[in-house]
Amino acid sequence: MNADSATETTDTRTPLDPRSVREKAGLSEQDMARLLGMSADGYRLWENGQRRPGGPAYKLLGLIDGDTEATVCRLRELD
Repeated sequence: MNADSATETTDTRTPLDPRSVREKAGLSEQDMARLLGMSADGYRLWENGQRRPGGPAYKLLGLIDGDTEATVCRLRELD
């Protein structure tokens, strides 16, 4: 096993498109950014493909995508 194969991983997740998740939730970019606890400018970079959400942010997008109404409601309660 070489060093490259030891650190190589295969990501089998279906990629989430932040814009699609936001539109499914019926939110503006500003509202989506607020729910995720980030700036609208930073969120816009995701939608433009200049940056990718990672870690907890990716999981939040997945929760919003999977159970939109309940997750958005809960995130608003925490705001």
